[in-house]
Amino acid sequence: MSILDDSLKMNALDTQDMLGIVERSPKFLEWCLQAFELDKKASIEKKIKSFIPKHVTGIFISGMGGSAISGDIIFDWLKDRIKIPIVITREYRLPAFIDKSWLGFFLSYSGNTEETLSTYVDAKQRGIKCIGITSGGLLEEYLGKTGDLCLKVPNGYQPRAAMLYLFTTLAIAVANCNFLEKQALIDDLQESLSVLITLSAKYAKNVPFKDNPAKQHAAAIHGTAIIVYGFDCYQSVARRFKSQFNENGKNPSYFDVFSELCHNESVGWEIDNNIARNFSCIFLRDPAQESEPITVRIEFTKRIVASKAKAILELLPAGKSKLARMLSLMYMADFTSTYLALLNGSDPTPVKFIQGLKDELAKKVNLLTTIAEKIDKLRKK
Repeated sequence: MSILDDSLKMNALDTQDMLGIVERSPKFLEWCLQAFELDKKASIEKKIKSFIPKHVTGIFISGMGGSAISGDIIFDWLKDRIKIPIVITREYRLPAFIDKSWLGFFLSYSGNTEETLSTYVDAKQRGIKCIGITSGGLLEEYLGKTGDLCLKVPNGYQPRAAMLYLFTTLAIAVANCNFLEKQALIDDLQESLSVLITLSAKYAKNVPFKDNPAKQHAAAIHGTAIIVYGFDCYQSVARRFKSQFNENGKNPSYFDVFSELCHNESVGWEIDNNIARNFSCIFLRDPAQESEPITVRIEFTKRIVASKAKAILELLPAGKSKLARMLSLMYMADFTSTYLALLNGSDPTPVKFIQGLKDELAKKVNLLTTIAEKIDKLRKK
């Protein structure tokens, strides 16, 4: 594990400074607060209130991968507080029940995600008002052509690394829609910023292995396929762990949630011990959020897994608000997955298989051309 205490070796592998970006990423949250909320000249409050329909019956959030996770966080954070449904869609089309009484949010960091753009066309054909969050690309162009609202964030990052730009902008937009008490949401974001800044110093590259929990966790699960178990508001956190281990860590990973996993996945641990030793398991815990039945389920499952898997980890959140506690664990995923990549001898930034598929789709399907033609027709209407 010596590489995690060797800055030269880490820098040689981490050619695009993913670790540095992760360390600085709390500043992305701060930038959004200042750009969209604190700077009254650029405040989006008036824009949003004058833009959205008077009677919104539901919100849907469209995106993929590192952009879509922001919608999952919003859902888990607000599901006990908001009185209208929130739907996250990762498809080429919207469900049939979504109509023009809904408000659409479209998240694509690059602005060129074909599933998101295809869903945007579907939404406009249904007469739905849409708010896009992007760093540019075709989404920004199409929002301008159809008269929708575009909230633009800085470019230059991998979508997964820009999550706090996308999520915070989405959160501020929702806070300004009059669905919830605005100041309470802004207070949660402010506390989250403080918590993440503290954790950044704790998990940073220059903190030695013996004092760095993120480095220690990466070492514990190194060489295994990683299963992450969450519950309730930590479903989105478990998904984020999984995707960060995949994209940053270049490592197989999967997630599931309590109590559903107790009705199926737990039986899978009956597998032969020699196979089970190829897996490790992360339990996301939070005594403040665990009901008594959930705690019993987690403890029972943990005993089973501990007798089978190579390693198990129990991770606890930091902070007071639900949002701060969710984001604190997600931040652990960012650091741990990046350190895992270095242990795997990989550069954490490139995603060559994803780019390869995009290239093949462009050659064989070229959906973006069809989408552009549909947008032009909508524009003429």
